[in-house]
Amino acid sequence: MKQCLVLCLFLFSGALFSQEAGINGKIIAASDSSAIAGAIIQIKGTTLGTAADNNGVFHFNKIKPGTYTLRVSLLGYETIEQTISVKTSIINVFFSLRESNINLNEVVVTGTRSEKLIKNVPVMTQVINARQMLNLGITSVTGALQYMVPGFDISYFGTRASISMQGMDAKYVLFLVDGERIAGEVNGDIDYSMLNMENVDRVEVIKGASSSLYGSNAIGGVINIITKRINDPFEGKFYTRYSKYNELNTGGSVSFKNGILGSRTSINYSSTDGYDLTPDSPRDWTQNPYNTYSIQQKFELTPSSRLLLTPYLGYYRFIRGNVSSRPVHDLYEDLNCGFKGQYYMGKHTLDFSYFRDRYNSYSVLELLDNKVEVISYDIIQTLRSQGSFNINERNNLITGLEYNHEDLYSIRNEGGLKAADEGVVYIQEDIELGARWNLIAGVRASIHSNYGFNATPKLSVLFRHGPLNFRTSAGTGFRSPSLKELYMNFNHFGEWYIIGNPQLKPESSKYISGSVEFSKPWNNSSVSVYSNILTNMITDRWLPDSALLTRQYQNVASASVYGLDLLSKQKIISGLWITTGYSYVHSYDDQTGLQLYGTTKHSGNISADYTYRKKNYSITTQIYCKLMGEKFYEITTEKIYRDRPYSSFRVTVSQEYKWIRLALGVDNVFNVIIPQNVDFISPGRRLFAGINIDFGKIR
Repeated sequence: MKQCLVLCLFLFSGALFSQEAGINGKIIAASDSSAIAGAIIQIKGTTLGTAADNNGVFHFNKIKPGTYTLRVSLLGYETIEQTISVKTSIINVFFSLRESNINLNEVVVTGTRSEKLIKNVPVMTQVINARQMLNLGITSVTGALQYMVPGFDISYFGTRASISMQGMDAKYVLFLVDGERIAGEVNGDIDYSMLNMENVDRVEVIKGASSSLYGSNAIGGVINIITKRINDPFEGKFYTRYSKYNELNTGGSVSFKNGILGSRTSINYSSTDGYDLTPDSPRDWTQNPYNTYSIQQKFELTPSSRLLLTPYLGYYRFIRGNVSSRPVHDLYEDLNCGFKGQYYMGKHTLDFSYFRDRYNSYSVLELLDNKVEVISYDIIQTLRSQGSFNINERNNLITGLEYNHEDLYSIRNEGGLKAADEGVVYIQEDIELGARWNLIAGVRASIHSNYGFNATPKLSVLFRHGPLNFRTSAGTGFRSPSLKELYMNFNHFGEWYIIGNPQLKPESSKYISGSVEFSKPWNNSSVSVYSNILTNMITDRWLPDSALLTRQYQNVASASVYGLDLLSKQKIISGLWITTGYSYVHSYDDQTGLQLYGTTKHSGNISADYTYRKKNYSITTQIYCKLMGEKFYEITTEKIYRDRPYSSFRVTVSQEYKWIRLALGVDNVFNVIIPQNVDFISPGRRLFAGINIDFGKIR
């Protein structure tokens, strides 16, 4: 009776406002015809978007007559599209969503720099949904990557995390936020503590060389963090997660959309008391105490259905607690701002953007009234213009211009402030050859202030045959030496030194991959093989004739990386899915014959997820296991160190009812503690609890 009443009111509202053209819609579940709240509805090729209310109803008012394609998406359901014709009155539409943990119609952008369904992307792409991670109590981007991506590993040295993917360390993996580079690189790694999941829509992962679109540092892959659009008239959220050692992550956001103006303000605070698994080593704790806070502000202005303007800014601050005898502690902060514009011209799109990110490192001198001393700052600026031109239904051309500038100041730099500039042009052709073939060819050409001209081409091909997708890619990559590798001299407490080398040459790579994917509503499985050959690889080597233990960055002959990735997601019964992943990596320095530093040959994960939904209530239970093989580190030319293999289990139960979501779980169920492993720094079994409240759903 209640559903019939809502339906009558919905139809009546369409008649009431029939004086002007518009769209009224309702989202229902295919299983029981119940209303689905929170689904995102976008009109393709325009700036227009909204979200379904608690009754599954949405509206678009003052729509010009024409033909439009509506896209509806929501976590746990298949994304669907429907083309409608709007004339001079209100049109009523219905969407029936089917539950699915395999969304082949999800839209991604990273692999091609344009919107494309994931099933149609010639470049193998993995998508991590932020809401799914938050449901499982995972609040950091690196935590989600380690959780979901086989071959993605994290190690901890001192106070900062270091990552690797497919046998390539962090300096070969490019992290982006909405397509923009992040400042604050240390030995290739950025400050991953800046990246929390609350303001994120999804994370797109591209493995392998992507220099043809993204330039330097994309030899090993690209990880693009896509933030949320503003679609609801009002949305307020609060979340908090607490665990042992007073590990706290809390924050929230408030957003609104009124007419042409949308705004979202997000804040986050995290802290821990830290812990030490090796108390006999007085220098460093396993996990230092710290506290961080950040704030992000984003505006969306839509002066017309064709123009979207997005100014934004953010601030982040990290303070490390002092657990040493030295009366000094570390302070880091980041300030970024930017502006994006997008203009739709029918089937064509023009994008333009400016981004600036400054990352500061300080020492706080406790005996001098906490005087703050600047250690270094890194400033990245990018100016870009891009056009996407739909020449016809089977041919899309993308071309762009880009200018990059970096300033690096450090007290360790020879000469203090250093700078580099780069001008770029890139072009990509996306061609559908019949119903089965898709070919993407592109090239990126750049002129660097230090290294002159460089060009990196790439070719990707997709062949479809029934439920099978065959993909292959071949391309070259390059990486310019960082300003730190060129000029910075580092003194590690007088024990050993690393010195820069202004004579370094850029690194280059040749990459080829192939994959087979099987896709059905009940199963999605893929096998990928790849080869990545690096020349002029930059690494630090011991100087044999130095009086002190000194390492210097040098170009070595080459390195070879070969590998295999397996991924599978299988439906067992209604609501129950088994997900497995395995990665094998053969990565060696061709000069020394040694396995590349910080890499492991074998890693994998397996999880069992069961979800039950009934109208406004859902419960999800997950059992997850991460498997990690032996990891290799070279300490000196005579001493080799290896992390021992391990497995770690995690159990999570998450319940959602209307506007509140609760998550309870146990990390490291079997209390595995390996004090000397830098890869696995868990202090043992830990309970955690999290709560998320969506004030926009409270009625």
